[in-house]
Amino acid sequence: MRKAFALAALLLAGCGEELTPEERAEADARAVAMVEAANDVMPPLDPVTPEPILLPDVERYDLYGQACNYAPGTSLGTRVVAREADAFMKIDGEVVRLAADPGSRELPMRSRTLYSGKEYALRLQIADVDEGEAAPGGATNYEGSVQVRDRHGRVVYEGTGLAQCKA
Repeated sequence: MRKAFALAALLLAGCGEELTPEERAEADARAVAMVEAANDVMPPLDPVTPEPILLPDVERYDLYGQACNYAPGTSLGTRVVAREADAFMKIDGEVVRLAADPGSRELPMRSRTLYSGKEYALRLQIADVDEGEAAPGGATNYEGSVQVRDRHGRVVYEGTGLAQCKA
């Protein structure tokens, strides 16, 4: 009981005191620092797995024409369609469009190594452009890789596999 009374007396005494402008500035600076520290904490890493881009997606977003299509491992299910000006991935059932970085290295079919969007950034690579293999339908197959980063620059997906480029 005595401790509770002492605590209440201290709290009441603190309510009646006026802070000097210097003390107020110090308290405000501490509060701002605490808010900034809380805002600097990154959210937990949320890995993604790009889903296959299917024919209805190709038709809806007009993904025909000159492009490189990336598929992981030995799968033929396209996960990334990369074109001269943009690239597309499907994440959580939604097709995501990313803009090409015109200053990045050019890959076959005028696709690029770097693309960026609101939520993700995409890095594409082809192991050796000179070692492409002819494929049916006028396409060329390469060994390629895909790396997806979140808005904080953290890798949320990496995959290697087939990169098929065609006009």
